[in-house]
Amino acid sequence: MNRSIVRTPYYGAVSTAAAPERPRAACTDVDSELFFPIGNTGPALLQIEEAKAVCRSGCPLMESCLQDALDRGEQGVWGGTDEDDRRRIKRSAARNRTKAA
Repeated sequence: MNRSIVRTPYYGAVSTAAAPERPRAACTDVDSELFFPIGNTGPALLQIEEAKAVCRSGCPLMESCLQDALDRGEQGVWGGTDEDDRRRIKRSAARNRTKAA
């Protein structure tokens, strides 16, 4: 009788198949200091716009980055917005909730 042994994957086995590639943020290879300007006037305005441009250049994580920044109250530029932008977004959301109630 000819028997063959069939090996099946077990818990913790490492797959030889390539893992699906996760999207990379557009800011991954950019100096993080760009996203944390000191102030919001003068030269800092140019820095803020430059940081926002990185986010808006087609970052696949822009929306989730923005949501995380809104949830955590982050400082700096996140998800293509600065702190003033996120305050406006929060105020607008609060007004909409008040109208709906």
